[in-house]
Amino acid sequence: MSYKVLIVEDEPAIARVLDLKLKQIGIDTTLVTDGNVALDVIDKDNFDCILLDLILPGADGFTILEAIRKKSTSTKVIIMTNLGQSEDRVRVESLGITAYYVKSEVSISQLVNAVKQVLMT
Repeated sequence: MSYKVLIVEDEPAIARVLDLKLKQIGIDTTLVTDGNVALDVIDKDNFDCILLDLILPGADGFTILEAIRKKSTSTKVIIMTNLGQSEDRVRVESLGITAYYVKSEVSISQLVNAVKQVLMT
């Protein structure tokens, strides 16, 4: 089975490595670096999992997550952000996320493993 993952990340190094590592394990990825582009892509396609940054050019991750939930309550969303404040975490958890990672506290391999785990369950 082929899985589709959307990566919404504006930091080029992180975005490229995540994209590469997920493709290496056979996951079909779409990479976007702008929140407004992410909203368009989400509107036109369905994904098994979305890796979502919260701070983005264009629409922010909170707005994107709200749009995802209006379309589907079952899409798995993994937040990867520099925002470590509890109020940000509570806000996205209330919208039904699968996991929340602070970038400075997680490795790329941990994020890739989180995506694999989400897709295999």
